[in-house]
Amino acid sequence: MKHTILALTIFLLAMPAMAQQVIKIDDYEQEKNNDDEIQTIFKRSNRDGFYGAISVGYSPIDNTDGMVFSSRGCWIMDRWFGIGLGGTGFVNNLNQIEDYLLENSFNDRSYLAGGYGGIVIEPILASRKPVHLSFPILLGGGAIAPVSDDTHTQPYSDIEDVYFVAEPGIELEVNFTKWLRIAAFATYRYTSDIDIENVSKDALRSYSAGLTFKVGLF
Repeated sequence: MKHTILALTIFLLAMPAMAQQVIKIDDYEQEKNNDDEIQTIFKRSNRDGFYGAISVGYSPIDNTDGMVFSSRGCWIMDRWFGIGLGGTGFVNNLNQIEDYLLENSFNDRSYLAGGYGGIVIEPILASRKPVHLSFPILLGGGAIAPVSDDTHTQPYSDIEDVYFVAEPGIELEVNFTKWLRIAAFATYRYTSDIDIENVSKDALRSYSAGLTFKVGLF
């Protein structure tokens, strides 16, 4: 009987140590499995989304007032990184355009028009917050042309130069609903030199500012 009690006592005292050793083995196996698992930036457990956007804003072009109109579509991965395609159209010398609309006449080469587009990448900070920041960057190319009215009846334009463009920006976004965001944006447009007579080489290197409207699944 004494031997049985002694053996039972030793077994009970040894159980915590044995259990602790088993836990250590399980932890080791779990850590080993985690180490074997491929680590990725974008996790499957996180939610993806998408959106389409339109923007309108002001931009000085060739030292005259201009307007920009943009659109883009992006896939959002893990709520913090977007990638997609975007494009922008522009026109300058708004006073001359207003005169043309009112009088149906304007001087030769009275304004510049064109566009550009390319790939868009967009880091997004704290997208679940009602107000947050995003940083869209467009990389691509475009074309530009002076618009004239030689016939005094129908304006025409031909592409006179193409260029490379890189346009980083910042947007202050407001989550109005789960599917609608409105942002105030500011960008700076870097381009290669423009080669058009009587147009400065850096005519398109300037800032833009305006509003962006995004609709999608965020």
